[in-house]
Amino acid sequence: MISSTSLYYLGLPMWSNRQWIGGVFPQGANSKNFLRHYSSVFSAVEGNTTFYALPSVDVVTAWKEQAQAGFRFNFKFPRKITHENFLRYCGVELSEFLKRVEPLADNLGAFMIQLPDSFEPRQLDDLEKFIKQLPSSFQYSVEVRHLDFFNQGDEEIALNQLLQSYSVDRVCFDSRALFSKPAVTEQEKDAQRKKPRLPVHAIVTSTNPIIRFIGSSDFHHNQQYLLAWVDKMTQWAEQGITPTVFIHTPDNARAPEQAAIFHQLLSGLEGWQPLSRTLKDEAQLAIF
Repeated sequence: MISSTSLYYLGLPMWSNRQWIGGVFPQGANSKNFLRHYSSVFSAVEGNTTFYALPSVDVVTAWKEQAQAGFRFNFKFPRKITHENFLRYCGVELSEFLKRVEPLADNLGAFMIQLPDSFEPRQLDDLEKFIKQLPSSFQYSVEVRHLDFFNQGDEEIALNQLLQSYSVDRVCFDSRALFSKPAVTEQEKDAQRKKPRLPVHAIVTSTNPIIRFIGSSDFHHNQQYLLAWVDKMTQWAEQGITPTVFIHTPDNARAPEQAAIFHQLLSGLEGWQPLSRTLKDEAQLAIF
């Protein structure tokens, strides 16, 4: 695993995918041990599972037992809170969620408040009220999708100032590589139907920004967009900013290899450490 004291955290949108056997997971690995293997390679994971359902106490206990020291779960708040109640009248759900994952305190990265595209600038007061009731012992990040939050005008300024005032990070969702060319594979077509297409504003409102990179199936095509992030992260390293980067591919079957390529691109940075497992073959390495 990349050390938790390194320049950044690297992860994927999930930790359990049988297509990763032979790469992230050794041959013959039992699915019950996938998290243990995953967290020995990557230092973070998007906690999408909590968006859809609250994990049981036993499941949380199992996660705690398997997660490596320094590994970070970046859990999403439940959709009941963000997409159904729009951050209002959700005190019970919020308390229940935080209490359920509290045993993982040593492995918790920033919680992600992912808001739907229907959450508008006029609702910023609701966001502020929600942030105010969050325990200060945790870190938080916000992902917005309404286009007015990307207009570089009063609406975006108000959002950024709000996040800065509470030391909350802003999630940067980068799907440029996915949408910059016609979809070729069925997986790309499906991803283009489902993923949002948003402007990319690499804005830091606290000290641990989150980047969600959505690539195409063509690693060579993705390269120019990843290199832009290498430049940005080089600047951030000089400023003492520690980002978390999550790498997606259309069906995520090859997300580990794409993440490994990105990590290799950062090898010139002081403090860089290699991944603990080789996730791409020599032919793929030769391309880059």
